[in-house]
Amino acid sequence: MRIGIIAEGRGDLAVISNILRGLGIDFEDIQFLRPQYALDETDLHAMSEEQFSNWGLVKKECTTGSLLEEFLNSPIDEERLVVIHIDTAEAGLPDYDVTRPPGSTKDSAIELRKRVAAKLDEWLSKRKSDQFHYAIAVEETEAWILTLYQKKETSTARDPKKALRKELDQRHSDKERKQLSQMRAYEHHDKLSRDFRKRRTLEDCATRNHSLRLFLESLAANEED
Repeated sequence: MRIGIIAEGRGDLAVISNILRGLGIDFEDIQFLRPQYALDETDLHAMSEEQFSNWGLVKKECTTGSLLEEFLNSPIDEERLVVIHIDTAEAGLPDYDVTRPPGSTKDSAIELRKRVAAKLDEWLSKRKSDQFHYAIAVEETEAWILTLYQKKETSTARDPKKALRKELDQRHSDKERKQLSQMRAYEHHDKLSRDFRKRRTLEDCATRNHSLRLFLESLAANEED
């Protein structure tokens, strides 16, 4: 099986690939469709559209599908799936157009994830649904990483980046914090989420974040088919 990933950012690619590796998928069978992997983020101003990403470009790829079609219709005879990542943090923005439910409870996080999934269904409209798996992070993939550092539900964190930074500041020395701050996005998120490669750890973390759990369940369902 070969799995393509379309994500908002390079840090998100690192988190998702570590999750896939925790499920027994070889890194060699993972292909980064968007954003491209090997580029320096400092070169963003010089990049073509295909070389970087954000939620708007994730939407564009879902609706126009050039990368999706090229990947899924490869002449190589093997099963192919696409993981589509999007955060809910920008859900209320124009063109994203998902109304946020009130509150910051687990139930509101579940409802928000459900609404974003429906929006992705809409964007993908005529495409075969069993080829796609949604990595919808409420609010951001940092909320998923946070499950490695906290023993409580992380779905309700309205600012997961801030919560994760606080957790890391408490755990790390000044030297370690400096090293993390100097890393590029992929390297940074890869280091923080590397324990997702351990299946037992990954499954335990999923009990503390509903959207992470649903992502794992969708992939597990595919294994059973």
